[in-house]
Amino acid sequence: MPPGAPPPPAPASPTAVAWVDFDGSVGDVRSLFFDVDLAVRGKIHRGMRLQWLTPSADGGRGVRQQTRVLDTIVVEDVVVEEGPGGAWVKRYVEGPNAGTRFVARFEAQGPAATRVTMEAYVGRAGFAQGLGKLSSLGLEKAMKRTMGEFKIALQGYEPGRARGAVLDAIAEARRASPAMQSLDEGRRRQLVSALLETACTVASVDEGVDGAERDALRAIVAGLWGVPLEPAAEERMVRTAAASVAKEGAGARCTALGLRLRGLGFARLGLSIAALVAEVSRGLSPAELGALRHFALAAGLDEVILAETVAAIDAVLSGREPTSRISRFV
Repeated sequence: MPPGAPPPPAPASPTAVAWVDFDGSVGDVRSLFFDVDLAVRGKIHRGMRLQWLTPSADGGRGVRQQTRVLDTIVVEDVVVEEGPGGAWVKRYVEGPNAGTRFVARFEAQGPAATRVTMEAYVGRAGFAQGLGKLSSLGLEKAMKRTMGEFKIALQGYEPGRARGAVLDAIAEARRASPAMQSLDEGRRRQLVSALLETACTVASVDEGVDGAERDALRAIVAGLWGVPLEPAAEERMVRTAAASVAKEGAGARCTALGLRLRGLGFARLGLSIAALVAEVSRGLSPAELGALRHFALAAGLDEVILAETVAAIDAVLSGREPTSRISRFV
């Protein structure tokens, strides 16, 4: 069943129910549950890896969920969507648990306290996690564990903000700062313009530059150059990048930017910043990865450098130690 397809008839009553109290407003807790970007990027669920699937014809967006159970990897496709009354609904559409739904509802317990009640509606085959079907008690414990992971992720959570260690990811990029500062004023302006346009261009090739990507851009500008990115300048950059992609095509535009940054001597820095901005929101989409390939080829950077750069940024954003350092920026 493709993402976005209507679910099969559900049981009239849940197989299991569990609840957990959160320290936070209903709005913040609800935003956290619906922040699939965070779950994909931040890997907040232990033993689970998520990746975005290509949008379906009707615009539905699914996630491939890979769960490690001992030495077994269980692969399933799921969709998170809004249900009646603003409920959080997670549907299993492909895999051993197809037809199962988990539904969470949010109830205020005070100005900064929320009770989340989750119900499990299992498919005809029951619900299994690699070690056989779960009983009602097993389902209750599984839902409490999931909500507990959300509760941990709520600490420091800011809805609509880019998550992940963005500043950590660009820490080594700061080593390029002396080389940038040594340029004359005109060349330095060209470099900054090309770096930011590359990041905006890559981020805009799928569904536009979203809030998390914009937040990452602001953090990068502040981190590398010590100045805020003014809202008017940000909006102008985003609009210009989108217009250029619409006029020239993503491939041609990224090729031109790759050649420009190669000529300026900062091709790797451009690749790293663009990959970071794209990665921080939903992970790299196929369109964004394709745009980065066009850029890298024109910039004289091979597939190995591209793969190492993306892997290192993903590791830092996820709180893991990168297997290769992305220190060769210039």
